[in-house]
Amino acid sequence: LDTSKGMLFNGRRQSRDKAVIDDIIKNLSDKKLYISSFSEKLFSDYSEFIEINENFLDNAGSGAFCFLENKALMPYSKNIEKLIVYNWNRDYPADFFCDIDFGGFKLASQEELCGSSHEKITKQIFLRSKNNEK
Repeated sequence: LDTSKGMLFNGRRQSRDKAVIDDIIKNLSDKKLYISSFSEKLFSDYSEFIEINENFLDNAGSGAFCFLENKALMPYSKNIEKLIVYNWNRDYPADFFCDIDFGGFKLASQEELCGSSHEKITKQIFLRSKNNEK
């Protein structure tokens, strides 16, 4: 996300960074990562770890890892157990934004990654707040 929670501009991702993709794969804990075909190119080096399915948000079970960059998240908010957010820490042109309010989640951890295209990428892990459970 950019500083305004922007995700896409004119149907294209704002940015991509190999450090983010590597970090995602490293943290899968032997699980598959569910993505849409839109994101397939990002994970071309990791095809054995991904499952491509256009309806992955409808089909993902409890504990599943899903990578989202071009779909609304709000319709699935009640099913979200954890959000892992990578922030670019800068503004980009955007016309598609993350539509979920992080207020229903508690910030569990935050760390800085050094990326290849971004000197600093902030990774935040949010857990569903106890008072905002399903």
